[in-house]
Amino acid sequence: MLLSLSFGFSVGILPFAIYRAYNHDWKIAILDIFVVIGMGLIFIYIYKTDNVKNASLVIIIVALIGNVVSFYIKGIAQINWIYPGMLMVYFVVSPKKGLLLNFILLALFLPKLIMSLEIIDLATTLMTIMITNIIAYAFASGLRQQEDKLKKMASEDYLTGAGNRRALSLKVEELQKTLRNHDKTATLILIDLDYFKKINDTYGHIQGDEVLIKMVELLGSHFKESNCIFRYGGEEFLVICSNVNIHQAYKKAQEFRQVYKNNIIIDDQEQTISIGVAEYSKEESNEEWIHRVDLALYQAKNEGRDRVIQV
Repeated sequence: MLLSLSFGFSVGILPFAIYRAYNHDWKIAILDIFVVIGMGLIFIYIYKTDNVKNASLVIIIVALIGNVVSFYIKGIAQINWIYPGMLMVYFVVSPKKGLLLNFILLALFLPKLIMSLEIIDLATTLMTIMITNIIAYAFASGLRQQEDKLKKMASEDYLTGAGNRRALSLKVEELQKTLRNHDKTATLILIDLDYFKKINDTYGHIQGDEVLIKMVELLGSHFKESNCIFRYGGEEFLVICSNVNIHQAYKKAQEFRQVYKNNIIIDDQEQTISIGVAEYSKEESNEEWIHRVDLALYQAKNEGRDRVIQV
């Protein structure tokens, strides 16, 4: 979207810059050239870096400066540019920030509007600006809500509310970049519910689902310092412990093993879990790190379950 906006502004304003330069209207021509070059540089920056956070702020600044300055140089004829400028803001920032920015923009326009327009024309202009913002705000708010819902659906496990495998991959990739560039550590804890299939087969899938939901609740309570809890597989869950070394993580995992036994009891029988723990190593890839903790869990299950293995 930012690529389209920056490219559209650059190409759309270029003919005006050429026309005004040809007619020696240098003040506004220089302003148009400033906007064209600015938007062109933003386009190249986004295309090469994918950094949209900084670029979105610069786009707004360039567009608003161009809008206000052209209005004061050319006069009331430039008022039409306020409408696309205000609409653009809602596509770049959140609806609330967009409303605030547009209020500031209108405040900058208002003195000259008051001096340039009759009362009825001023009222008409202000009303159309207000209606434009109401419609744009409502549309942008609805769009943002739908976006949040889609992000949640794409990143959360529908049953437990834990992150899914896609969210896990993105988080581990993001974390690894931080770990490589800073003197920090992190540890993965991979947990498997022992004999979970037996619960489903004996008591039904509803009981099994309740155990999985309770599992995530217990994880959230025990690993309060970490909100990085993911459903790794059917009955496997992975916790990312940032700034926690393997010894600390091993202790937390042992404590949680007992917490699970104390809280998940079916027909007076304690349920158990097996756990693998692996600290990050800068020499390995994301896949190798996850594979290593997976091997630790596999070892815990092979050695009789209901235990924690660190590697």
